[in-house]
Amino acid sequence: MKTKLTLVLLIAVSFLTNAQSSDKCAEDIQYLVQFTKSKDYNDAYPYLQSMRKECPTYHKAIYIYGEFILKDKIDNTQAPEEKAKFVKDLVALYGEHDKNYPGNGAGNTVKKAMLLLDNNVGTKEEAYGYLDNAFKTDAANFTSAKALYTYFELFVDDYEAGKKGLELQQVFDKYDEITEKLELEEKGLSDELDVLLNKIEAQEELTDKETRLKERNEYNIEQFSTVKGSMDAKIVLLSTCEKLIPFYQKSFEEKKTDVLWLKRAAERLEAKDCDSDPLFAKISEQLHKLNPTAESAYLLGVAAQRARNTSKALEYFNQSAQLFTDATKKAKVYYKIATMYGNGNKSLARTYAKKALGAKPSFGQAYMLIAQLYASSSNECGQTPFDKRAVYWLCAQYANKAASVDPALKATANRQAASYNGYAPSRTDIFNANMAGKTISFNCWIGESVRVPNL
Repeated sequence: MKTKLTLVLLIAVSFLTNAQSSDKCAEDIQYLVQFTKSKDYNDAYPYLQSMRKECPTYHKAIYIYGEFILKDKIDNTQAPEEKAKFVKDLVALYGEHDKNYPGNGAGNTVKKAMLLLDNNVGTKEEAYGYLDNAFKTDAANFTSAKALYTYFELFVDDYEAGKKGLELQQVFDKYDEITEKLELEEKGLSDELDVLLNKIEAQEELTDKETRLKERNEYNIEQFSTVKGSMDAKIVLLSTCEKLIPFYQKSFEEKKTDVLWLKRAAERLEAKDCDSDPLFAKISEQLHKLNPTAESAYLLGVAAQRARNTSKALEYFNQSAQLFTDATKKAKVYYKIATMYGNGNKSLARTYAKKALGAKPSFGQAYMLIAQLYASSSNECGQTPFDKRAVYWLCAQYANKAASVDPALKATANRQAASYNGYAPSRTDIFNANMAGKTISFNCWIGESVRVPNL
């Protein structure tokens, strides 16, 4: 009887303790959220530390708000040792978040690395370990352009320092892997942007949410473009034709049945303008033989173009464009065809530039090409000197369109638009010709019209 009574008392005490603990957690989370939202981080800090210890699985808000609290501690602490303590504590918080809420999608492993590097805490080796782990196990949440570049930079630094027994092929492989990831992220942003641009083109008004999404995507696309340029600059000394050709020649027999190796080797040779060497054609033909795809057809087109077999090149490029399902890749091939027609058949060049835009409305290079084609036709379009110079207003419109749809081209396109406007008739010219507000039609191959600005 005494044993049963003791057991009942223990259960009652345990229940009461758990209830009290739960009540405290509920109370603490309210204070944590309230103080954090009002940016009273010092008042929120004790509640964060208490909840991490006493009820770490009570609510994910512990970690979401805790990140703000500890970042504030880091930003407002001057003493190096004290700052390092808070940095390490935030690293620990990221780990606790992943432990207690696995699969949270917060990209905490990447955050750990960048936090250490940004605050000069720990070693580069430690930071690289986090980045490498994240890239291999949680690539979906490795979306920071800055972190992706840092990952590549640290890898190349190790290679150049002779660490870890790294070889040049591994550097190329890492470059390809990270570039593919950058392009994947860029494509997702660009595809979202295309939907919004189509809506604008249809004269539909964007919601506030869509406007913010458009601005955010434009900014991030620009960041990814910058990172790709920085990666190219870092690897350029390692991937000159003088180094690449003997490097791939040496490995060809061993790798000639490796489709991925062939694809990456051909793409790198083409990207570095080494595609005039017979090795490029050899690799491209082998790739197409093993695995005929849109990519391999494109590479054969490049090889044919280098061999001055224009008709064969166009055949392969058209085949490639038709096979591609990816809008960005399809647009790039159509654009390449357009540039091939640029000097000899401007109308056909424009047709393919517009095909590129049909595949991808945000492909600003196509608008820039059309502007260049029109500018090169100024002397053959228009009845009077005024009309001929008026073509440049049309050119400026296309350059402005490029700037509005393609964040990566914005600065270049704006400069080009200003240059075109500089060649167009001045206000004095408009006044003297009495042309203000009138419409000028270009009856040459351009077949468009432009409205003269009002004075």
